[in-house]
Amino acid sequence: MIVWNHTTGGCDLRIRVLFVLMILMSPFMAVQAHTPNVMMSILKDEGPVPKDVLETAGFVAGDGIKFKVGDSTNNSTMRVSIDLDGDGAFNESVDYFSPWMVYDCQYDENGTLLNSDCVESDVFYFNGSNGTGIYDYQVEKMVNGSHTDFWINTIFVGVDDHTESELPNVGDCFGSGCDDEIVESSESEDTNNQLIPILMVISVVGLIGVSISLINEKKIEDKDEVYVENYSEEE
Repeated sequence: MIVWNHTTGGCDLRIRVLFVLMILMSPFMAVQAHTPNVMMSILKDEGPVPKDVLETAGFVAGDGIKFKVGDSTNNSTMRVSIDLDGDGAFNESVDYFSPWMVYDCQYDENGTLLNSDCVESDVFYFNGSNGTGIYDYQVEKMVNGSHTDFWINTIFVGVDDHTESELPNVGDCFGSGCDDEIVESSESEDTNNQLIPILMVISVVGLIGVSISLINEKKIEDKDEVYVENYSEEE
């Protein structure tokens, strides 16, 4: 019975150690995960800029495109639709359609929209079943409620292989107006880089604590074994 308890305790101890190590290493695995890249597309009077998202743009599955109206024509609205099923048609029941967007919404002194339905931009992420591939997308323009123009172009979505390349970094955007935009994904990457040294220190401290615990439990087990041997000799 004594030997059985000693072996069981050793197994339980190893399981606890492995569990602690997995917890300590989990932040590093999270830091290395792909951070979605949000690219910028400006919808101008002459159409979207750029027109096509090419393979060289480094746009991959999991990334998103932010469509923002850059046409300040009075009473003009613009909408983006993406042919997700690749049938060559834009159908609201199966494809993606953004809301109708305007150049500038009106806000009160507290920064609250005066019209809750007013939209200046919209973001679509290419993930899940709508990941890697080549997609047609359409930009429509209306002035005073009447269609005036539309443009059809393509978006190339590459495979996310997590490898280093000379392509744009996470958070890079393209097209006019990028200098005025704050790309949240870039800020997130900088924050992750700052957290790495902190996580390393926490992991080292945790490993030291686990080592001390192992030493203490080993001493207790040795004392128990000596006690059992002495008790057996007395009998």
